[in-house]
Amino acid sequence: MTTRPSLRVEQAEIRARMRTAGMSHDEIAVEFARRYQLRPRAAYRVAHGWTQTQAANHINAHAARTGLDPKGAAPMTGPRLSELENWPLPNNRRRPTPQILALLAEVYGTGIHNLIDLDDRENLAPADNLLISKTPRTIRARLEELPKPRVASEAETAKKGVRTSTPVMTSPSAEATVSLGGGFDRQAEMFDVGVRLRYFAGPSTQTPFLDYLDVFIEDCVTSYEARGPALLMPLVVRQRKDVQTLVEGWQTPRDRIRLLRAAGRLSGLAGYMAVNLGDFLLARAYCLEAFTLAVAVEDSDLAAWVRGTESLCAYYAGDYRLALERAREGQIHAAGGPQAIRLAVNGEARALGQLGDRDGVREAVGRAFDLAEGTELPEGMSPCISFGPYSFARIAANAATAHVGTGDTALVQSYAQTASGMPGADRSRWSDVLITLDVATALTAGADPDPEYSAALGVEALTRAGAAPIESIRQRGRELARRTARWRALPAVAELAEVSRTLPHSASR
Repeated sequence: MTTRPSLRVEQAEIRARMRTAGMSHDEIAVEFARRYQLRPRAAYRVAHGWTQTQAANHINAHAARTGLDPKGAAPMTGPRLSELENWPLPNNRRRPTPQILALLAEVYGTGIHNLIDLDDRENLAPADNLLISKTPRTIRARLEELPKPRVASEAETAKKGVRTSTPVMTSPSAEATVSLGGGFDRQAEMFDVGVRLRYFAGPSTQTPFLDYLDVFIEDCVTSYEARGPALLMPLVVRQRKDVQTLVEGWQTPRDRIRLLRAAGRLSGLAGYMAVNLGDFLLARAYCLEAFTLAVAVEDSDLAAWVRGTESLCAYYAGDYRLALERAREGQIHAAGGPQAIRLAVNGEARALGQLGDRDGVREAVGRAFDLAEGTELPEGMSPCISFGPYSFARIAANAATAHVGTGDTALVQSYAQTASGMPGADRSRWSDVLITLDVATALTAGADPDPEYSAALGVEALTRAGAAPIESIRQRGRELARRTARWRALPAVAELAEVSRTLPHSASR
């Protein structure tokens, strides 16, 4: 029996079909209002594929950018937007003023009249109705706030779901993570701090050292992409070995649980980094150790995270059935918690895509988005190695990858646009490269492939990846080269083949 997709997945598919057909967000909003009985403001939000919280983030960002919120107070929230969407029913007190409607119209790219209906007209104050009535029906964002014209190649790139190449955005804290100048290596110094603290801790662990381990692990997560596995993994492994000397000593029960949990997380980080280095045998060993420690301290979140990392390892080792099995085992430990999102979209959906199960992919992706609705998600593109929940942008990026496997080009482009369009998403260079490679690969499928454009995208993405790309980038670059090989007479395809051949080999498996 065919499984009915979740509402969010169904809407994403309809949105992708309509955009592929050249239809505007205005037309999508009209269709969604008719099909799902949505009020106008909700219909436009859903037409863009945003949750209420995500739309609120876009509204606040636009208000700050245009000087309407100079102090960055970010007054719009998901609950407040919900009240504005449903006013005046059922007895909502938060009335949408003409100013708020104009702000929503600019963010949604439509006219103010398209955001109100009969219920609004009959309940708005006379002065507000008069002001709205005097507003031209064709009004949109002010000219000076519209995006500057792009060259033809950039417009074509944006249409196909890929951002144009821009310098990687990094926060000052991220830059400081790499180096503080003068040859000072921040991560190595942090490790040395731990060595000194461990000396004072002795065989009986003390709270300052346990606090330090928590800071060290969090710093590894946030600095991972800036440093990369080749540089960071040796420090993680050294820290794990030092912790082992304390594990073999004596602690109070509470301290021992914290110590074993930290040891498990360090082993898990080492396992994840080994996957990115292509050393799958070593990754499995570290994951086995991490899972054993997670079970020993009854940390179900860590156990679920490790199963997700084992699924990732099996996926890149080419064992998709094992990847699916490990992800589903992880769901038992996740019990519907934050890790269930990663397990569904990164573990189950991507493996099912490679196994050709289109209905299974849709169900797993939909489940991930449904779980996200009830979870407080981080903003932007969350770190791939994080022990916390996936951000919305990372969920969408993984959904795009899953649909590459089933050949659903329109959905790949739709999810790629969603992932790339989230505020802060362009701060992840690896994710940006992987999204571009996914779209490029998807464009080689279907009845009207575009191999020359796909290859050009691939060359540009692999160039941005740098001299030592992680395993996922290596594999997807080579897969794109394989898919375009039959068009090798095209210059762009020949260049891609050469670039993919020069990619460094992964570690021994």
